[in-house]
Amino acid sequence: MNVFSVNINLFHLISPIQLIIGLIVVTFFLIYRCFQKEINQRQKAEISLRQQTERERLVNQIAQHIRQSLNLEKVLVTTVADVQEFLQVDRVLIYRIWEDGTGSAITETVSPEYPSILGQTFPEEVFPTEYHQTYSLGKILTITNIDQEEVEPCLVEFVKQFDVKAKLVVPILQQIRENSQSSLDNNPHLWGLLIAHQCNNSRQWQPWEIELMKQLATQVAIAIQQSELHEQLQKLNTELEKRVQERTEELAKTNDSLRDEIVERKRTEAALRHTNYTLQSLIAASPRAIFTVDLEDKVKIWNPTAERMFGWKESEVIDHLNPIISEETVEDYQTIKQAILQGITPSSLELCRPKKDGSVIDIVFSAAPLQDSEGKINGMVAVVADITEQKRQAEQIRLLQSVVVNTKDAVVITKAEPINEPGPTIIYVNEAFSRMTGYTSEEVLGKTPRILQGIKTNRRELDKVKKALQKWESITIEVINYRKDGSEFWMEFSIVPVADKKGYYTHWIGVQRDITKRKSTEEALKRSEERFRSLIENALDIITIINYEGTIYYESPSVEKVLGYPVSQLIGQNFFAYIHPDDFEQTSYSITNAIQNPEVAKPIEFRYQHQDSSWRTLEAISQRFVDDSNESRIVVNSRDITERKRLEEVRLALEREKELSTLKTRFFSMASHEFRTPLSTALAAAQLLENSLTTWDDTEKRLRNLRRIQDSVKNMVQLLDDILMINRAETGKLEFNPQLLDIEKFCRQFVEEIQLSVDSQYPINFVCESDNNQVCLDEKLLRSILANLLSNAIKYSPQGGEIKVSLKLDLETVILQISDQGIGISSEDQKQLFEPFHRGKNVRNISGTGLGLVFTKKCVDLHGGNIAVKSVLDVGTMVTVTLHRYSK
Repeated sequence: MNVFSVNINLFHLISPIQLIIGLIVVTFFLIYRCFQKEINQRQKAEISLRQQTERERLVNQIAQHIRQSLNLEKVLVTTVADVQEFLQVDRVLIYRIWEDGTGSAITETVSPEYPSILGQTFPEEVFPTEYHQTYSLGKILTITNIDQEEVEPCLVEFVKQFDVKAKLVVPILQQIRENSQSSLDNNPHLWGLLIAHQCNNSRQWQPWEIELMKQLATQVAIAIQQSELHEQLQKLNTELEKRVQERTEELAKTNDSLRDEIVERKRTEAALRHTNYTLQSLIAASPRAIFTVDLEDKVKIWNPTAERMFGWKESEVIDHLNPIISEETVEDYQTIKQAILQGITPSSLELCRPKKDGSVIDIVFSAAPLQDSEGKINGMVAVVADITEQKRQAEQIRLLQSVVVNTKDAVVITKAEPINEPGPTIIYVNEAFSRMTGYTSEEVLGKTPRILQGIKTNRRELDKVKKALQKWESITIEVINYRKDGSEFWMEFSIVPVADKKGYYTHWIGVQRDITKRKSTEEALKRSEERFRSLIENALDIITIINYEGTIYYESPSVEKVLGYPVSQLIGQNFFAYIHPDDFEQTSYSITNAIQNPEVAKPIEFRYQHQDSSWRTLEAISQRFVDDSNESRIVVNSRDITERKRLEEVRLALEREKELSTLKTRFFSMASHEFRTPLSTALAAAQLLENSLTTWDDTEKRLRNLRRIQDSVKNMVQLLDDILMINRAETGKLEFNPQLLDIEKFCRQFVEEIQLSVDSQYPINFVCESDNNQVCLDEKLLRSILANLLSNAIKYSPQGGEIKVSLKLDLETVILQISDQGIGISSEDQKQLFEPFHRGKNVRNISGTGLGLVFTKKCVDLHGGNIAVKSVLDVGTMVTVTLHRYSK
């Protein structure tokens, strides 16, 4: 077999595995995207809720301004300022439409960089009468981009002079007024317009922004109505006062009219009695709760509606304190009472109040002052409306509107008839429909849903829909439809009939969902399943599916090629029973841990029994297997690496042997070099003594040569001792016996011994910064560490150079620092400090073996510590040794 064929076989062996792993990664990525999508949806819902809360706060704030002030101008100025701040638009104004058709910007707030419209009066042509009817019916005008939308050229030219690029217009409507043209049409009166301008760029107006403007327009209309009523009331009061004055003057002019006045008074008293009877009848028949209280808050009148609304009978409350006033509402009630005492009719309040049975209802509380015959205020009358059901229905409508507007599914509402050609016409679509199909609501209103159908739309499914419509039944189908641009998409379409209160079906509601991706995914999964099965059946890796106890549910056919077992023999057997006993515990834990930690997929190696009783080394990755089963299962992907392990062991052995041979060669070369120097010195001195008789006669020369021989022998002995100690450390024979000792006392005594041996030529300063000096260290090895480091500090320092020994202890470590003012070590030599026989280039003729720091590091390593060296040439060296305080 040549190399090319081997490579091809390897390629076929690896590619399917890589593809399976890739597909697994893609699966996990899809799961991650699903979780991410759900998180994004929750975040969007939270943002939407915050926006809704802020809108409600703004509407309530403006409504509060309206209730607190009758100054219309102040209310309008506050409204446009709040709207501009909330919507972040460039201009907000209120456009008043006068009776002659002209209009004016009566209130405005605008950013400084844009022109003001405030106070300008525009002719009738700016806002023609034919548009009044449309806006009276509640039309909302939204322009996203004045240059791109289908807007009349005259309007484009008009708004551009005020730098307008996008605008939102909401009508301000009043109820039908007397003697107004709108009363003839039975339509609300169009008082003016609430307008928002975006000048710096185009803007897509959001549904919530439109709804907010509508609510604010309603509040403005209330403020206008309230102001007009106030003006009418003042006018009526003025006229009444004038009439009273004129009447008084007439009475003063003539006494003869006194008799007529008495007659008139009697007639008036009769009318008052009639009015009182009529009023009592109205109170009794009123659909709202009406009651009166005196200045001591005791009930004087309690109509039947109040009984039904709150549950208390008239006999239970008459001459008793008002039962609907409690500690929670006492502050608002006192405010109303103070206004009543001043003769002011306060604004209505919305409250939640308990009934007699403890249940709570929502009410609107209105009050007015009561006067006695002398015109003094002696109480108040209250009118209460139960709005519980109204608020509940309004909340339901709001929630339903929010669901329809914000849902991602397209919602289509059509008329119920005709079912046959041309089909029911569309009367509403939400924004999701426009996003899904590309059609705007204006393009589809009045047409049928059949505009989405095309060549590939399944006619059988459409026939099912037709039959369901004829039976007034709900139905769900899946068909291919077409967008406005002609592109295809799969759609899940559900249709539900809607009936009125009488049970007659009036409309159809259709919910459409784009399932193109789901269809594509289903096709991809189907193809993927076929590929997976083909890959697994033909792969050389072993695919095994087991449960938590190890029972085998599935084995790929490759198990027979690798381990010799037929698939049928292994199904139902225990997977762990074939694992080598020495590997059983670790392997079983790692594989079953995939259920608790599905994201952890680390490869493991273990021995597995072959059918011929031999052991094979397998490398496996386990993952949680996700399927429809309620039982947790694990998929194990195993690969036979027996041959690879054998080759790896051979390679490592060869590398260790090669490394050992290199180290031995280098060591013997360096040792030979180090021994050659003292031997050469001793040999030269001996030859000099042997060949020169004058040397033996000269005592000084003889002693000098003998000392040379002695020093050389000592150096060789020291060198041999260092080599033996390093060898013992390398072979693990260097003993390590930590014992408890007082390290400060030990170091101080050792420094004193060294100081005595060098006299005062090298002053040694010892400093200890600790009180608790009891440690557990090996005293013999510690002595070797101090001896080598102090010996180097003395050896490479000039005479008189100070040597400092510092001892620091904390809860866990012992720190020894030896610093000198010697020749220092170059940065290049510092890289090889702990290599045997290496000495710095600047040591000159200073004796040494280059093994001291090597042995010192071995001693430090046995303590589990570390050694660090900082040095600067011709400045000095500082060695820091850190040891564990309690070495084991």
